[in-house]
Amino acid sequence: MPKFKVGDRVVVKDQTSLFHTRTQAYVRNQTGTVVAHRPEWVIPEDEAFDKLETGRKEPFYVVSFKQTDLWPRYTGYDIDTLETECAEGWLRAPEKGQ
Repeated sequence: MPKFKVGDRVVVKDQTSLFHTRTQAYVRNQTGTVVAHRPEWVIPEDEAFDKLETGRKEPFYVVSFKQTDLWPRYTGYDIDTLETECAEGWLRAPEKGQ
């Protein structure tokens, strides 16, 4: 069962990226909103080593971020967003005030 539901605010963890290229650096430590669930799948750290049958599986989420939050000098519209998929292990609930 997924830990987060659509509408939840989440923060992308800033973890080591050794052998991991799926969680972009520019969303780490950023707060976004879950907008969709994806099926449980092998986490990218195991998928990179072709462990599709034996790898660790987690739920994935589509998370939306305001582009003005990601890039302070962004010159587009305030309502512009970016959506990306994140494995559950890369997300946490925001602390008070985040």
